[in-house]
Amino acid sequence: MRAGAIAAFVAAEITLVAAANVAHAEPQVTTRVSARRVEVGEPFSVNLSALVPPGEPMPSDPRLAPPRGATIQGGPSVGTSMVSINGHTRLGIDASWQLVSNAPGRVKIPAPSVLWSGKRFSGQAVEVEIVPSTGRSRRSHNPFLMPGGPGLFGGLFGGHDPFDDDDDDDEPQAAQDEKLELKTAPDPYVFVHARADKKEAVVGEQVTVSFYVYQRVNVEMAPARDASMTDFIRMSMITTPGFEPPFRAKAGGRTYLARLIDRVALFPVRAGDLHIGPMTIKFSGQRVGRLVERSSEDIVVRVTEPPRANRPPGYVLGDVGRFSLSATVEPRKLTQGGSIAVTVQVKGNGNFPQTLNVPARTGVEWLDPEKRESIGPQGGIIAGYRSFGYVVRIQEPGEVDLGKIDLPYWDPASKRYDVASVTLGKVDVAPSAAPDPSASPSASPSAAPASPKGDADPFATLPSPRVTLGAFAAPSPPLFDGASLYVAIAAPPLAYGLLAAAAAGARRLRSRRAAGASSPSRLANVALDEADVARGQGDTKALSAAVERAVHHAIKAATDLESRGILLADLARELEDAGVPEDLAARTRSLLDEASALRFDPGATAASLSEFATRGRALVRELLALSGGARG
Repeated sequence: MRAGAIAAFVAAEITLVAAANVAHAEPQVTTRVSARRVEVGEPFSVNLSALVPPGEPMPSDPRLAPPRGATIQGGPSVGTSMVSINGHTRLGIDASWQLVSNAPGRVKIPAPSVLWSGKRFSGQAVEVEIVPSTGRSRRSHNPFLMPGGPGLFGGLFGGHDPFDDDDDDDEPQAAQDEKLELKTAPDPYVFVHARADKKEAVVGEQVTVSFYVYQRVNVEMAPARDASMTDFIRMSMITTPGFEPPFRAKAGGRTYLARLIDRVALFPVRAGDLHIGPMTIKFSGQRVGRLVERSSEDIVVRVTEPPRANRPPGYVLGDVGRFSLSATVEPRKLTQGGSIAVTVQVKGNGNFPQTLNVPARTGVEWLDPEKRESIGPQGGIIAGYRSFGYVVRIQEPGEVDLGKIDLPYWDPASKRYDVASVTLGKVDVAPSAAPDPSASPSASPSAAPASPKGDADPFATLPSPRVTLGAFAAPSPPLFDGASLYVAIAAPPLAYGLLAAAAAGARRLRSRRAAGASSPSRLANVALDEADVARGQGDTKALSAAVERAVHHAIKAATDLESRGILLADLARELEDAGVPEDLAARTRSLLDEASALRFDPGATAASLSEFATRGRALVRELLALSGGARG
């Protein structure tokens, strides 16, 4: 019985390990199209984004079925991407295809898909309206961040230079933004610029950093390599980086087209001169060359601690912003030893606290909270709420005051400390039921005096003392003890190791057998056997072909040369270069010449065929002897 239980335990353990190996979070797959309405002959792009949590396998093999009514002109162009929203980071790939339609109507683009963990996951099907051509210059609708697109901004202005004042195209022109003006331009064609809303902050204060691409020529852009931001907590401020509208901006006296690539909210985690790090992007274009790197400035933020003067008790470094507290307590009535649910919500903006200081009191136990949150960008700041759900056990009867929760924080707007508070109120705790005195020896006249009201007797439930001696009854041994416990623990890894070793040995054996069956030495000997059969049958063509095959296989075994691809006139020289003796190389070339001539010689006699086969076998043996593969 114990052996059966051990076997069941081992099987359950192996099942749990196998189930854990296949538990993955499915990828998040989305589809975008560069334009919902395009003209006949005007290119447009379809983009597929597939994101998975860090540590999961990366999606691969993006596919798009050709849609009816449109043709795929290029793609997929694939690049990697990383998205971080509300502190949750996902990694994956972006794939894009360029399509064009030559007839008006509605084109339904099938849902593109990716391969992940052996299964295909699809995005969403999209529909594009194709209207008759107006005769304008064709525009490229590739999204800004799509890898391998035709240009960063090229096509927004009909394929012309967006800075040409003589362009009479009726496309909308980008607005001028004086706030993006720069005194100098690091590059006359394209560069990356970073700007922060502040260069000094306290630990936990939001610093908003924006990354722009300034451009004067059409270029293609590879996926950006983000700034390191090592000493900051990072939260994205825009949900679709790279799809913001462009603006005209002056830099070094020249007009550029500037587009916001990314905007992030950074919360410093320590004091000091902290480096944000440069964002690096590779550009390709006629003016700039291929895959030329451009990097933004490495912004340094001077971070200090909030002042120690007037710092309230309980302040945690990094709690910076403007917050308020609210709380719910359910139920308000319970029995001694029971539990209540206390939910405290922190609402506001800034760097939300990770923990709260709960009131400490004898008889009241606060368990670790369950956190929920909805935090994101709102009007240029990080705002929302974070809730802490506590289970509170109360061991003290009567009316229990839970106290209040305080959240001290630094308000960077008013440059002072403040404290958000919420009062939890009181709960009514009824005493637990007292034990029945008749069920306990304490009811006897010699029993100890009754405990005061409200205090349970800790010995009331113990059995009465034994008054007679009895035989000792040994307890049954535990199921897993001693050697059986070690067997149960060691069996799964040992079984897995044995199975893995057996599988590896079988694979090596199969590979050796396959390699031996297809080795040039063996194939040469097989061809010699076929030559003997052809000689016995008097088949001149089969004999010459078999000897020729044997010689080529022997050359492969001896020199690793593919002699069938070498001109016969050059064969002797190639063999000598590969280490074959000059005499043997010459006889090899001569024998192959004879084989070619013998194949078309109708007057060959049996004696000449036998002599040719004998010389062929001897030559093959000499060649195989160079490789150690000769057979008697």
